[in-house]
Parts: sequence; C-alpha cells; structure tokens
Amino acid sequence: MKILKVILFVLAGSTMASAQSKSYQTLKSTFSGEEDVHSFSFSGWMGRAVLSMAGEHEFKNAIKDLHHVRFITIPHSQFKKLNLSINGFKKVLKQDSFQEIAYVRDRGEEVTIYLRETGNPQNRKNVYFVLVEEEREVVAIELRGLLDTQLLNPGNTTLVINK
Repeated sequence: MKILKVILFVLAGSTMASAQSKSYQTLKSTFSGEEDVHSFSFSGWMGRAVLSMAGEHEFKNAIKDLHHVRFITIPHSQFKKLNLSINGFKKVLKQDSFQEIAYVRDRGEEVTIYLRETGNPQNRKNVYFVLVEEEREVVAIELRGLLDTQLLNPGNTTLVINK
C-alpha cells in the first residue's frame, strides 16, 4: 500500500477532478491544511495504470469499470488532534447512503468497502468507498464504477462479504 500512495501522489498533479461524495468532501474539508494530510483525484484509466504499476493485481482485476478515483491519507494523530474518530466517520458514510459490503483484515490493516448504488441497472455507476485503517494513518479511497468484490480476496486474508 505504501508504494501505491507514493505513485498516486506523484501522478496527482496531472489528473482531472469531478464531483465528490458528501462523505469524501467531509473528510477533505475537515482535514484540509492539516499536517501530513494528502488528497488527490484522477481519471479511471490512470487508476488502472497506477494499480498495475503498484502490483495491486487483486484490486485491479476486481475493477470492471472505473470512471474516477479520489484518494486521501490522514494520520491517526490528526483525528486525535481534532477529537474525531474513524467510527464517527463510518456513521457519516451511512448517512450518505453507503452500505458496508465487505471487510478485510490483512497483516494489521483493516479494509472496509462501502457501496452506494447509483443509476439504473443498465447504466450502473456505483460509488465505492474503501476505508483502510493502517497502523499510523487512515486511507480513504472513493471510486466510481463497478467492482467484483469476490475478486478482492487474495487468499491469505480474512474477507467478510456483507449481503
């Protein structure tokens, strides 16, 4: 995950942005200007390229269609500084119509995947919110497109699919 963040940060300057979910915008505006907080966005094709370069094959293979990606990293210390919590933010996601669809625990990291379905079944453009809780920071990734959550389990993790 560390390699992915470095590559994404380098590519951030050459990408395009579009509308954000309320949840993502809440994170971005709350932590904007805080020390060691980084956020950026890029188009779908750039997202696939970055995932390929970073070796995130399980995640890349699970993406069936990708329109845009938004990414923010926030140190746990910033949550403490502002007297906020990850669990509090999870409530914001639910208020923004996101539903938890999967949870993965892998080598000390906890990854929760949320879904907000948009559009009609023939023209589905879902919004996924991936919340990664690492030892020192929280990584939030918002994706618009289609994911196959069954392909996200690399075999050595605990994956819980919520239906």
